[in-house]
Amino acid sequence: MKNENKKSRPFLIIELLNTFSKRELSDFSEFVTCKYFNTDQYVTTLLAVLIEEVIHKKDFDKEMQAMVYRSVFPKKPKPGKVLTVSQKNFILVKMNLLIRLAKHFLCHEALKENAACRTELLYEKLLERNQFWLFNREMKKDQKTLEAQPAKGVDEYAQQFKMELGKLNYLHRRGHILKEDNLPKLIEYLDIYYLLNKLNLHTTCLALNRVRTVKTYDYMPMEAVRALMDLPQYQSHPLIRLHRMAINLSETDDVETYRQFLKLLDEYNDVIPVKDLNNFYKVAVNVCSSKIREGDTTFYRHAFDLYQTMDCKNLLIEGNFMPVAKLKNIVGLYCHLNEFEQAKETIEKYRPTLEKQHADSVYHFNMGAVVFYQHDFKAAFSHLIRVEKVNIAYDINCRILLLKCYYELDKEYDERTMRTFLISERFVNKNKSLVSKDKKAYKNFVRILINIYNTRHGAGKMTKEKIKRKLEKLEFVSDKKWLEEKIEGLTVDSR
Repeated sequence: MKNENKKSRPFLIIELLNTFSKRELSDFSEFVTCKYFNTDQYVTTLLAVLIEEVIHKKDFDKEMQAMVYRSVFPKKPKPGKVLTVSQKNFILVKMNLLIRLAKHFLCHEALKENAACRTELLYEKLLERNQFWLFNREMKKDQKTLEAQPAKGVDEYAQQFKMELGKLNYLHRRGHILKEDNLPKLIEYLDIYYLLNKLNLHTTCLALNRVRTVKTYDYMPMEAVRALMDLPQYQSHPLIRLHRMAINLSETDDVETYRQFLKLLDEYNDVIPVKDLNNFYKVAVNVCSSKIREGDTTFYRHAFDLYQTMDCKNLLIEGNFMPVAKLKNIVGLYCHLNEFEQAKETIEKYRPTLEKQHADSVYHFNMGAVVFYQHDFKAAFSHLIRVEKVNIAYDINCRILLLKCYYELDKEYDERTMRTFLISERFVNKNKSLVSKDKKAYKNFVRILINIYNTRHGAGKMTKEKIKRKLEKLEFVSDKKWLEEKIEGLTVDSR
């Protein structure tokens, strides 16, 4: 957040609208043209021009800014190729109004999706106006909708809690509170809602601790709620059972618990919401990753099977998009198992579901990785040089793959390649986004690769045996197996 605030980003509305789907852009247009929300015709025209000329189409560069200005304000003095300061400030005023409208629109969209919030706000307003008949009608309709949903998670229990809270308020307003109440149900739904949120957050803490070198969380508050979870009515609850086993699994990586967890996951599949199923499968995948790091290669196939199951159940998509990190992990795993065609099919299948701003780069990175592991280094290089910034993981991995391509393709020593190696080493050293362990691992990779490259082409003073000993002493090094293979491929040193 600090880095984002340091840089001025005047055209935030462009970034925001580029995340809208075609349907959302159409709905937002109707929203903006409604006089209840907006009476500024310039803002309406501005949105129409942006959708027609810019959004999902072109960069909002200086020339495009001038073109949009001319289209939106035809009666004002025409700008040149670049807006003046006053012209830029004038269009920014309208863009800020458009941002405000976009935020209102997103709130309306969220209310459609979040039944609990809608319930809380509507019930309260109906009761304030003593609209008891309408309140009861809404209550029955919402209850019927909930009963029709076999899979219930945090969102559904949040709504049930809000409904029971509304009902208690209703009984109070009608003067029936001394004759009847719904406190047992209200407390039950509050407990489940609270426990599910607590368990979700605890699982997140454990997941973060997997990638951090220092544990920073106090787990004592979690211990305090175990007595509540052990009550019979909650102990047998499907989601609570799965969460508790997921936590146990995250803490122990026990193989038998892993098997029981997958069995339980399959048993409760129909009563667990998609979002929760996705998170539970992530826990299972993390166990596989942990076991693979420990040297148990059988878990490569376990992870492959998990991803195949998630694909069949349509669980790989999150919030209408395929997460770029997840796609990278899947493709990397498939390549390790030589499932190259499966990897390519997965990339093509999910390409339309990637966020548009990074879609091409993510596609070329993953296709580059596949053909690299198929030893088509020229094709890999062609893909990888087309990758632009996505995030730190993609950036680092793309650089590493490119360095490997340079190594594989160079038949003779090339000073340009050495400069590329050194630039990558400096990039890793200066990067503040990397945790200390990863920074050391990538830095050591580049340094050993430089040694191997020099030795291969008869430059420098290192020998094959010296490089091997140097690599063995390193605590953290990225892709150690690949480096070992390259060292073994060196001709026996004659020095």
